[in-house]
Amino acid sequence: MDIQALKKVSELDVFSLLVFKLIYETGFANFAAKELAVSAPKISRCLTSLRAIFNDELFFRRQQGLKPTPLAERLYQPVCQLCDMVSQIERVADDRLNHHQTPILHIAVSPSIITSVAMALSKLPRDVIGKVKLHSWQADTEELIYNGELDFGIGFETQDAHGLEAYPIANVTSLCVVGKINHPFWAGAEQIKLEDIIQHPIVYLRCKGFNNRIDPLELYCQTHGLLLEDIECARKLEDWYWHILTMDSLAITICNEGLFAQQIPQLRVERLPQSEFTKLNNVMAMPSYCLIERAEHYRRYSLNMKEMIIDIIKSLLV
Repeated sequence: MDIQALKKVSELDVFSLLVFKLIYETGFANFAAKELAVSAPKISRCLTSLRAIFNDELFFRRQQGLKPTPLAERLYQPVCQLCDMVSQIERVADDRLNHHQTPILHIAVSPSIITSVAMALSKLPRDVIGKVKLHSWQADTEELIYNGELDFGIGFETQDAHGLEAYPIANVTSLCVVGKINHPFWAGAEQIKLEDIIQHPIVYLRCKGFNNRIDPLELYCQTHGLLLEDIECARKLEDWYWHILTMDSLAITICNEGLFAQQIPQLRVERLPQSEFTKLNNVMAMPSYCLIERAEHYRRYSLNMKEMIIDIIKSLLV
C-alpha cells in the first residue's frame, strides 16, 4: 500500500471533488461557482487545495478556458465514480430522514415585521405549515441564502442579492406611532403631526435595504429644514423596545408590528394620519417587501409552502 497516496486521498473532501469535476467538464471556475451556489473565492480556495494535495497544477488557463493537465485527465474517471457514490449515499440518507422527520424551513425576515410573521405562523396548524425557524435579517443574510444555509428571505431588494431571485410581495401603505402610555406626546395627540413627533426623542429600527443609511423621518426633516435634535438607530428589535420604554422616545413603525407593541401594557400605539404618511412617502418611498430565493432547482420547499408564506406577508401589510 502506498502510504503517501493514501494520505493524499484522505485529505480530499467531497465538495472539492465536485469542484474538480465541474471545472474539468466545463473549463470554467465561475460556472462551478454558479452551479454549486457558492462564491468564486471559495472555488478558488478549493482548487488551490487540490493542487497542493496532488502537487500538480491540474488545470492550465487558456483562451478557451481551463484545460486539464495529464494528471487531471487520469483523475477524472475515479473522481466521477466517487461523486456518484456520494450521490447515492446522499439519496439514501435523504430518504431515511424524510421518513422520520419533517424538514425545518429556515426563513430570514426583516426585523420590521418578524414578530408579526411569527405570530401569524403560530396560528397555523403544525401539519399544515410544519416547522419554521425565523432568522432576523442580518448583513450576511443574502450570502447565507445563496449558500443554502437559509431557504429564502423576506426583506427588501438590495444590490447584494447577486445570484438570487427577488420579486415584490406587498408595499407598506400605513404607519403608526409607538410610545410609552404616559408619554407627554399623547396629551396633544388629537391630530398627530410629524412636526410634533420630532419635538421628542426618536428611535427607529434599522432595516437593511431600506433605512440603513437614513430614516424617512430624518430625511423629511432635512428636506424641509426642520430641527431633529435627538434620533437614534436600534439594530435589534429588543433594543428598539427597550429604547421606547426607558428613554422616553417615540417610534414610527408599520401597523401590524404596532398592534403587537400595543399588547405591552406600558405602550400606546396610534395610527399615523394618511396625510403624514404621505409626507414621509414623498421623501422616501415606503419599502416593497420582497421574497428573495435561490434558483428554482436549488429550492428545498414546495410552491404551496412558499405561497402560504407570501399570503401571510400580504395579510400583514394590507
